[in-house]
Amino acid sequence: MSGRRKPWRSRQRAAAAPVQPQESVPQPDSLIDDVGYNPERNQYLFWLTEEGYLVAQDITCQHEYVQRATCPHCGGKLKLMAHLNRAGQGLSEMVTICLGCRQRVIFIFDISNEVYQTWWAKQLGDLYVRQYDGPTRQPQEPG
Repeated sequence: MSGRRKPWRSRQRAAAAPVQPQESVPQPDSLIDDVGYNPERNQYLFWLTEEGYLVAQDITCQHEYVQRATCPHCGGKLKLMAHLNRAGQGLSEMVTICLGCRQRVIFIFDISNEVYQTWWAKQLGDLYVRQYDGPTRQPQEPG
């Protein structure tokens, strides 16, 4: 015997029959929906700041925006590749790749606003530390 243990099922069989998640284990999407949603969203959601950043009021809205967006180059579907924490700048950055033309599309969200910061403080309780010391960016009326 070589000392190596044989897998209990073949790779082909394992790939053909993915393991089904148990109902009692929360899935990532449901965690984002439950924990990442701010019920105090207001009319300024997704407005642009003077600097051109999208106003975000929770984590879920950032994912919603990216899921609804299409590639500005070809109109293709976008796939999220990275979510960068730029909280020290009062920002959150989401990097996507177009599944059609393979172009990179970046979304930068403003999280310096009071709606986001108040919600985040409620989520973290005593652990909350405001990371951005600059002035709160103001949304600019569309149009």
